[in-house]
Amino acid sequence: MNVKFYHRFFSPEDIEHIPHHYLYGASKLKSHGIEVDYYVDSSLGSRLLRMIKNAFKILTDRKKTDVLYASTANGIELLILLRSMGLYSKPILIWQHRAVMQSDNKLVRMLLSQYYRGIDMMFMFSQMHIDESARSGVVDRNRLYLKSWGPDLDYYDKIIAGNSLTDSDSVERYFCSNGRENRDFPTLVEAFDLLPNEILKIYTSRIHGSMNNQDILSRYTDSKNIRIQIMNGDSSNSQFLAREVLDSLCMTICCQERDYTVGLTSLYEAMALSKAIITSDNPYFPIDVEKENVGIKVGYGDVQGWKNAIEYLANNREVAEQMGINGRKLVERKYNLNLFSADLASMIRLKGARKGPLSKTN
Repeated sequence: MNVKFYHRFFSPEDIEHIPHHYLYGASKLKSHGIEVDYYVDSSLGSRLLRMIKNAFKILTDRKKTDVLYASTANGIELLILLRSMGLYSKPILIWQHRAVMQSDNKLVRMLLSQYYRGIDMMFMFSQMHIDESARSGVVDRNRLYLKSWGPDLDYYDKIIAGNSLTDSDSVERYFCSNGRENRDFPTLVEAFDLLPNEILKIYTSRIHGSMNNQDILSRYTDSKNIRIQIMNGDSSNSQFLAREVLDSLCMTICCQERDYTVGLTSLYEAMALSKAIITSDNPYFPIDVEKENVGIKVGYGDVQGWKNAIEYLANNREVAEQMGINGRKLVERKYNLNLFSADLASMIRLKGARKGPLSKTN
């Protein structure tokens, strides 16, 4: 079985630096008897030109392909449309990071229904996304699959094994924030301003999407207990950032309200490293951190709620330690890359065995 894996960011050259869950199981498929050809397009600019270019390159590629697997539809929309019309014969399996598009316009709904018929399997992180997508009326529920994507425990175990610090060795204990996407830095920083004895380390990129994180954080450089480091986009930073999380007391995931699982990667990283979590109460998360006793949820924009949670874990470190232990056990049992990759391989074999155009319901 041969799979072409389409990805927008990381390439095979990045594999030695990054945890492999960023590759959505593709790097593990060979161990399940499936060969993978990586196709990466991180280009910016016109999405229309990108989808035309990618369609041409994939259609003219002579390498054997049984299934097209993609971490996003961004850039392969034309191939999906061709598949929906019976003009591309390879099954398409993609990750959908939000609920599918909806519209009250009948013509638009008809076009969306035609487009989504070009996707054989649509993987989602959240049951909420599946339910919202099914209610849209433009995609069949039987094409939607909730998947337990999770962290690369082998990667994090190497980080843990290489760590030389112990609780007694550490000069200081701190809270860590290492996300860059749609983070609510003002709420987080204002909470720590109310707790001058608690240290917060923030690691983020200068810009992500339309957010200028560096500009936002420049307002808080005078806070003595808040340390800000702007990182570049080099994939080699992953190991450094993981070690910083490992040496912390707790992972803080303070995010803006969005209609997707913003912060999920940071959540899984903390659990893999046995760290307690304080997180914005994102209803799209597949895990309820309080129900699982791995962390504390705080409402969006709730400075006082963040202060209370930080203060509680700072004063109850044995609770934070137990939360970290619980989180690690949960990802070992249910949410990790090895389990997901085995599941993915079975899905690929199932669809790869079926040739030809899609029927309305297959």
